[in-house]
Amino acid sequence: MIELIQRQTEWAIKNMIWHHIEQGEGRPLVLLHGIGMSAKAWSPVMNLLAAQRRVIAFDVPGFGETPALEGEPSMVKMVASLNQCLTAMGIDEPVDCVGNSMGGYIALSMAVAGHARSVVALSPAGFWGKKVPMHVGHLFQAMRRGYRLAPGLSDVLLSFPPSRTLIMMGGVGIKGWRIPAAEAIHTARMFAESEHFETIYQALGVPFTQGGSVDVPCTIAWGDFDMVFPIGTRMKSRAPAHSRWLRLRGCGHVPMWDNPELVADTILHGTS
Repeated sequence: MIELIQRQTEWAIKNMIWHHIEQGEGRPLVLLHGIGMSAKAWSPVMNLLAAQRRVIAFDVPGFGETPALEGEPSMVKMVASLNQCLTAMGIDEPVDCVGNSMGGYIALSMAVAGHARSVVALSPAGFWGKKVPMHVGHLFQAMRRGYRLAPGLSDVLLSFPPSRTLIMMGGVGIKGWRIPAAEAIHTARMFAESEHFETIYQALGVPFTQGGSVDVPCTIAWGDFDMVFPIGTRMKSRAPAHSRWLRLRGCGHVPMWDNPELVADTILHGTS
């Protein structure tokens, strides 16, 4: 009986379908969020993308409603699990992969493994030098600690457009007033309370060095006002040599709320 339970558990892990939001019809378009967030980060662009594609926005393991992967997290495990998840969903061909921040790193790694048809990476992680820039860890710690110390006050401040804009400006977007209060509170709470944040942050802190192994169409886009990965942390040598580099005007690190139309157009053009 014990062996049977163990085999069933191993099967469940291997064939785990990540929690996701799905909308539209057509060729699959996979969306992967940044660290500490969830599939809901893509809500501003879902309708725009779903008008042309079958859009699948996933909760990456350890965040949202997808449980963390067994053992120590790694990009190899993340990519293998996502590919197994897609296969279990009946998608057994390379897919168009779109990712923001950590999600961009995963999308590029999917291409390295041969599982991506094309990649659009928005402010992707992994383009720094030998290690994650020091300010990133300090920024994330301050954001997480600030909410945990005063969750009630944080919720109140996030309820008003001016203070919400100031709070979101550092790690999300510069137009925080566009984010509904309930969505901003949900995002901040999840970012602060994620019990797997630190281990995943440490595990994925190595730079992306396999750009030369990517031979599919690749678009790399950065927000003008990205304060998480500002100019100086975006090494072109990390990207595939044939990548198309774009500037997302008037956008921050998580650009979907800042300019949904621009982000959707970038994604659809890059995965066409």
